[in-house]
Amino acid sequence: MEQSMDEHESEVIVIGAGLSGIIAAQRYLDVHPRTQLAILEQDEDIGGVFSRRRIYDTFWTQWTVGLSEFSDMRMQRPPESDCFYDFYRAKWTTNYLEQYVDRKNDKGQTLRDRIHFGIEVENIKKIGANWKIASKNREGLRQTFSAGKLMVASGLTSMPNMPDLPGAEQFAGPIIHSRDFGAHEQDILKSESIKKIAIVGGGKSSADMLYEAVKAGKEVSWIIRTTGDGAAFFALGKGKGPYKNAFELASTRAVASMSPSILNNKNWWTHFLHSTSIGTSLLKRMITKMDSELRDEANYKGRPSDKGFEKLEYDAPFFWQGTGGLLHHEDFWDLVAKNVYVYRDDIKSLAKGLVRLGNGEELKADAILCGTGWTPSIQFFHEDDLIRLGLPHDPNAESIPTTEKWSRLDTEADKIITSTYPLLANPPAHSKSYLSSTPYRLYRGMLPLQDDSILMMNHIKTGNKIFAAEIQAMWAVAYFDGNIKLPSVKNMEEQIALWVAFSRRRYLSAGGSGNNIAMESITYADTLLKDIGLSAFTRGWWKDAFAPFWPDLLGKAWVDYLAKAGKREGESGNGEDRAEI
Repeated sequence: MEQSMDEHESEVIVIGAGLSGIIAAQRYLDVHPRTQLAILEQDEDIGGVFSRRRIYDTFWTQWTVGLSEFSDMRMQRPPESDCFYDFYRAKWTTNYLEQYVDRKNDKGQTLRDRIHFGIEVENIKKIGANWKIASKNREGLRQTFSAGKLMVASGLTSMPNMPDLPGAEQFAGPIIHSRDFGAHEQDILKSESIKKIAIVGGGKSSADMLYEAVKAGKEVSWIIRTTGDGAAFFALGKGKGPYKNAFELASTRAVASMSPSILNNKNWWTHFLHSTSIGTSLLKRMITKMDSELRDEANYKGRPSDKGFEKLEYDAPFFWQGTGGLLHHEDFWDLVAKNVYVYRDDIKSLAKGLVRLGNGEELKADAILCGTGWTPSIQFFHEDDLIRLGLPHDPNAESIPTTEKWSRLDTEADKIITSTYPLLANPPAHSKSYLSSTPYRLYRGMLPLQDDSILMMNHIKTGNKIFAAEIQAMWAVAYFDGNIKLPSVKNMEEQIALWVAFSRRRYLSAGGSGNNIAMESITYADTLLKDIGLSAFTRGWWKDAFAPFWPDLLGKAWVDYLAKAGKREGESGNGEDRAEI
């Protein structure tokens, strides 16, 4: 039963208590410790995709020890039994985030004290100078929150993208998205009535659920839709040379510079590698060699299998993929080849205990697990505001002049991208998924051009999300404090169009929403630091190029910002600088 209205006023509101929401709130409080700041969280716990409700046994991180923490608190190394080339079980990130929000400041307050749990945001409107957020809690109490500044950190992994499954109501068994697998894991895997499981989707979450299902003794069918992004590449993530793992290697500026990117520093090396015929030819050979190594590791066509294992081979070379995953089990490929039936087809319909494919084939299944990705969590904005704020919306809803303007900007930007980066002008054949909305049109992936009181946090796709979350939080504080000098609106529109064109060219179908910078975590951080007037080039040219970009470099840059902003280091933080838990 609905109850009466409850109203709350704050100076700053953060929507979402995942990675981005937590660090955005903390960095704002570092500079403004006395501000009235509230965090609204739909779940009953913090962490977003890493919340206790959503993790499960085979959910492992895609990042590694030392590169998966905020700069002001170290994460204790997990036990070796939970590590694999320094990747580790996701529960340790969960524990880290829980302890991060429970740190006390000098007044005994914690970030958790500022979080309102169980808040379902229904709509957000700008009324006068304030944002009005209408919501209800678990008890049905209507609540209104208002603030002059808003950070929307609901991100890209809150709303499941469930496939259209005609006949779902007749299926009779559970149909679960990976978001809810942790909550239902034991019910499904230990149920004696569930013997056959269909996994839908070709990415990492599907692979994780699949591995656990096979280990639980289930008969598994893996369905990779032809209307999606296709099969992703997977790798064991072993390091080379001095690097413990592939993630450390990818976290260097040297490797980052090898991606043809609008975020690269413009120098003789990036010009040679990406804008000359010799450099492009060299890059193609490197890509071919690395791609061959990945395919050889999986051995798609060489493993004995009568279940369609060869259908798992991905189409476009891994370089072009904005999705993909790292494996955490040496026996993954052997286990799949021997036990998993693989199908490349769309689901036509469901019936009781049956999955019917487009080719007419019928598969028996007692449960369906969907690793089918996500839709942006922006459902609480009215379509007029989606258009005004540059968020994905129905292209038919915007005015003709707006459509014509962005069409012209997109065309011009695409010409610049293809002429500057010849490699991107001729992409390989690839799976194409249909996108019915406009792309994100945000400056630096955060800022709407028509409103200076709102920022969209964690609405980009990038490799190291915790790293990107912290640099975005730093930029957000500097922006709200008036310490970032923005270019003209015309220039920002051109840069947004370049960002969208780059995302689409570089990551093909996975970049269609214009927010994919999967390989640009490092160069993105450098770009935002430059905006703030800071730098993380502090270790000498060799280490700056070839050593991983460790979180403490962001911490040192943040200390510099606090000094410029008139704050003493540690004055308002929740705990000691770089405290280890």
